[in-house]
Amino acid sequence: MKKRILYPLICSIMSVFCASTVTANSIDPEEELAYNLGVQAFIYAAGPLTTSQVRKTSTATDFPLNNGMAPMNQMGKTQQLSGPESRIVPTVNNDTLYSQSHINLNDTGPLVIEVPRTDNRYFIVQLLDNYTESIENLITENVGTRGGKFLLVNQGWQGDVPQEIDRVIESKTPLVWYIQRVGVAGKQDLQAANKVNAGFINYPLADLGQPQLPVNLTKATGGIPPMTRPDGLEWFKLIDQELRTNPLAKDAPIVDQFKYINIGQAQPFDEQNLSEAQKRGLMRALSSAQQIIAYAGRDLGIKNNGWSMMYEGGVYGTDYLSRASINFRAAGLNTKERALYPNRYTDSNEQQLDGKYQYRMTMPADAPAKAFWSVTMYDAKDLYMIENPIDRYSISSNRPDELVYNRDGTLTMCIQHEQPTEANCNWLPAPKGDFYLHMRLYEPSEAVLNNQYQLPEVFKK
Repeated sequence: MKKRILYPLICSIMSVFCASTVTANSIDPEEELAYNLGVQAFIYAAGPLTTSQVRKTSTATDFPLNNGMAPMNQMGKTQQLSGPESRIVPTVNNDTLYSQSHINLNDTGPLVIEVPRTDNRYFIVQLLDNYTESIENLITENVGTRGGKFLLVNQGWQGDVPQEIDRVIESKTPLVWYIQRVGVAGKQDLQAANKVNAGFINYPLADLGQPQLPVNLTKATGGIPPMTRPDGLEWFKLIDQELRTNPLAKDAPIVDQFKYINIGQAQPFDEQNLSEAQKRGLMRALSSAQQIIAYAGRDLGIKNNGWSMMYEGGVYGTDYLSRASINFRAAGLNTKERALYPNRYTDSNEQQLDGKYQYRMTMPADAPAKAFWSVTMYDAKDLYMIENPIDRYSISSNRPDELVYNRDGTLTMCIQHEQPTEANCNWLPAPKGDFYLHMRLYEPSEAVLNNQYQLPEVFKK
């Protein structure tokens, strides 16, 4: 009797073992290991990948240009608000002028960052390390309105600090992305805004005390071109290059495992040193990792009345998937205290926003932004602005001359492809197909930072 009971049990156990053995034998473990490590490496390195692509495209010039491009360690500036032609990164704003520098502190040495007198104009100097982690934000609150001088140095720098320097700022990586914004209150304010924007400069410490002139900008023939993308296993060569030149000691336990796929070895990545199985695994990883990042990005952050609240911007810690998702859809985000970026693909019924429909959204009178707010329209696929007949890409409280408020101080937006008939509705033109809305709350209130403020819904008419 016992034998009759035990025999089927043993056979059952053996069948499970045999099945698992068959399953294991049906895959190539060398390929699968490369695949899994490749996915992890791509997600981990999404920040450096983004900055390297932006850096490569933005510095592909011999002179500083008025579209934001400039050679390495120099500064480019924009002199017009960004629009559909601005395709350097997704979801670039339509609210501010930009200045941009890609800096290698190993080449420049300590760098002086000079902020001009700004009076009551909105500005921010955002400094990001090569992983898109916030180093520092210079704003009115910590600079004042009369300007100042700040010294950017490599972490651990030892040297004499001149009296003219207000503060020293350390970066964990030698490569730094300088992004500076100046608010513009409509077309009539553009000349004055450009004058302030010209006063933001940076230069080596050795030049402190010498006369410093505004950047001499050459007129560009167009906007910054779209980012070039690596091809195939070139992605992993770029990952190896970025991690090699900007290592983070605290991440060694994660990064060291990538040596198996030739990232972080004594010699730079060379696909010729990979087996055919490893190559197959890494090519599969490229596709999977990008799909994972895109999937995670569609529903990123805490929900607030249908808006995804990206509280993680600029301070990611070990949340590498959020870092990857944010960078692949909105590179260079500020920290939440400086700007919050609620965004959405869907209406109040969780249906994809589509230009064949008409939508209404009413911004409350007590909008939770101490500086100003805006809502910008983007294509749902690529997250770039789309041309429209009235050349309007955002509704912004910083451009009051363009706005029609309701009697109670609220502001209603007509979000649709065709021009609305309502006289008191602020038209935000939509494309014919799917679109994406990106709100910006500059200097957000405590209520929205604590997710205690209900943002307005987007209703299909």
